[in-house]
Order: sequence, then structure tokens, then C-alpha cells
Amino acid sequence: MKKIETPIPGLFELQPRVFQDDRGRLVKTFHEDTYIDLGLSTTFTEEYYSTSVKGVLRGLHFQVPPHGHVKCVTCIAGKIFDVAVDLRKDSPTYKQHFSLELDAEKGNMLYIPEGFAHGFYVMSDSAIFLNRTSVVFKPESDTGIKWDSCGIEWPDMNPILSDKDISLVTLDEFESPF
Repeated sequence: MKKIETPIPGLFELQPRVFQDDRGRLVKTFHEDTYIDLGLSTTFTEEYYSTSVKGVLRGLHFQVPPHGHVKCVTCIAGKIFDVAVDLRKDSPTYKQHFSLELDAEKGNMLYIPEGFAHGFYVMSDSAIFLNRTSVVFKPESDTGIKWDSCGIEWPDMNPILSDKDISLVTLDEFESPF
């Protein structure tokens, strides 16, 4: 597995080896010893996936302390435009974002430290998004910021959104606890 630096400290693209033959593909998304060797957290307590159709935008979500968490995300079917926004007040990249395409064929992942908002937009006809987190979901700590308040150039500025995501505060309105 390769750990690829991004312009934002602590945020990494991970590129696992993809094994493929005439039977199909194998992609190992987590191996504790490899994560330790790469200096990444290995304490994941919850994993889930969501399915979405083209044009869906989910985010920008996170959990506030004391339930902030590390995430490692990937797209296991289809292709998504994935974004992380730095909410760490002492970070040199505070309020900046990083985006990349997560593609099931490529197998790449985004490792997101605590203190980031995260969201994605579905680019393919459908997608399956896999999320691994270091803290179990806590509704009382769950929140987010408005998808269109961070200067992100989304592939579509008229996405399909949930009522929750429509009602989130803007980045400038958000008082960061990170």
C-alpha cells in the first residue's frame, strides 16, 4: 500500500495493491501491520457502506468532540468525487479543502484525520461508498457544514441532497471545536 501526501497535513490518499485476473479483483483495504508501518491509526470501531445514484451529494459531515473520529473511505463500486475540509483551527490549511476521485477500479482510499468535514458526489450511474471510522456513530455529536459554502468546485452545482444536508450551517457560521 502506498501512502500519498496531499497538500493538507495528516490527510492522505492510500493506494492499495489491486490483484486482478480473469476471475475478478481483490483489494485489501485494511491491514493492521501496514497501517502501523505507514503511521496511520488502526483503531476502527465501525464500518458501513451506502449506495447512491448518480447526482447524489452526501455531506459535508463529521462528529464533534468528544466523539470526533478518524475516517478511511473508499468507493467499492462506481466512482465518486470525494472531499475533505480542514476544520482544525491551528492547522496551516484551516478551512481549505482537498478533493479527488475515488474509483472502484483504482481501489484508492482517502485517510481523513479527526477535525475534518467529509462529503462526496456520485459521478457514475451508481456507487457504493465504504466508510471505516475510529468512533461509533453518536447522533448527539453528528453535524456538518453546507456543501456549497467552502469554495469546492463540485462536478454538479445542482445535486440531489437530503433535507439534513440542505439545512446545515455554512463554513463561516460554524464554530470549530477542533
